[in-house]
Amino acid sequence: MKLKVLAQAAVLVVLSAGVAFAGGRAFTCDDCSDECLENPYSKGCPPVCKDPGCQASQTSCDDCSDECKKNPYGADCPEICRDVACQSCEDCTDECKINPYGDGCPDICRDIKCYSCDDCSVECIENPEGQGCPPVCDELGCNICDKFPTDCPVSCKEGSPDQENCPTECQDVPEECLSEDPSGLNAEITCDDCPPECEDDPYAEGCPAECQELNCYGAPAGPLRFVGDLGYLRLSDPADYLFARLGVEYSPFTGTSLENLSFLAMAGAAPKLDGSDGDDALLLDVFAQYNWSGAFDGFIGLGFGAWITDNDSDLDSDDSDLDFLANIGARVYGDPDGFNISVFLEARNAVDELSDMDQYGRYGIGLRFQR
Repeated sequence: MKLKVLAQAAVLVVLSAGVAFAGGRAFTCDDCSDECLENPYSKGCPPVCKDPGCQASQTSCDDCSDECKKNPYGADCPEICRDVACQSCEDCTDECKINPYGDGCPDICRDIKCYSCDDCSVECIENPEGQGCPPVCDELGCNICDKFPTDCPVSCKEGSPDQENCPTECQDVPEECLSEDPSGLNAEITCDDCPPECEDDPYAEGCPAECQELNCYGAPAGPLRFVGDLGYLRLSDPADYLFARLGVEYSPFTGTSLENLSFLAMAGAAPKLDGSDGDDALLLDVFAQYNWSGAFDGFIGLGFGAWITDNDSDLDSDDSDLDFLANIGARVYGDPDGFNISVFLEARNAVDELSDMDQYGRYGIGLRFQR
């Protein structure tokens, strides 16, 4: 009986090998005929023909019909039609713009670039979560006044004595969209009149001159900014310190490939809180710092600092020294170009005691305030 079972197993192994190999080589997509690629489950077609990779290798975006472009998940549509690279915003139907996650809708319909304020009605601008509203109406930042005529006079305001002179097309215009100067000749320019493209270049064609002065997008950070640190240091010898310092950050490379590099100069004090070694100290620190933006905004800095104390003890933990400094931090509040707060870790050790960092190194945590 055992021999019979082994014989059957051997037959199965041979048959499996025959399916996987032909003439000593593995099947590839090149072994699939056009008929097998079209119907990979047909009798005699190698199993590899069912691989989506084989299907995609034989098709291109040009194989997507107009129907498949609008519904790439249709039953007879090539799999490549589901690739967002083969889709365009023009393939998004009105239904897919309202519900881009609906059955069969191209994935590109979920991209904000496929929408404009023209897709958002007055009701959707006022209530972006209303029924029938594209889900991006709250992100586009549309100005409701753009949905109405721009030359409606204040006489259209409800209760105005001249309301009977209000043009028919202006009778439903919101009060904030009525103009004191219907001709527009003396209209005040506001941030609503400064399109987003003016943020990068307020001097570009079509940008009102006032956009250069209104500061609608926030003023860029200057080359000099004030910085203040407050934190705690621990000397393992042991001693505990509170430290505080003030200074400036200098960014000389703004607008160049080195714009993330800056330099800090700070002065402060580190009063001793507790411990058997060390004493109060004055601090004079300088850093070269790299700043980055990404999943979180942060910085890393290296530098040198003076640890100045009036304790003339021969103990290495008590004397004045030139320190090597290193810190790393992350912004936790505010805008990088405005007032912000970061939390950071810092280590400092005397240059002549780097081999004894476990004994004389000072390690801590702090908050950095920047403006």
